[in-house]
Amino acid sequence: MYTQEYLEAVEKAICDLQSGKRVTSVSYGDTHVQYATINLDELLKLRSQTKASLSESNSRKRQVIFSTSKGVQ
Repeated sequence: MYTQEYLEAVEKAICDLQSGKRVTSVSYGDTHVQYATINLDELLKLRSQTKASLSESNSRKRQVIFSTSKGVQ
């Protein structure tokens, strides 16, 4: 499952690639992935997947609280 921190790391990798760095990497917790021959389209797809996963997980955590009463006190 993706997190906001992972999304930020992917976005940084996109910025690095756009600024001319040929080797991009994503670090998250104990995991470090280095993309030597990554292209921009692949990183953009990864960002889209991450955003979709985050919005899906956020919508599932919605909590509804309600109370009822018989009207007798």
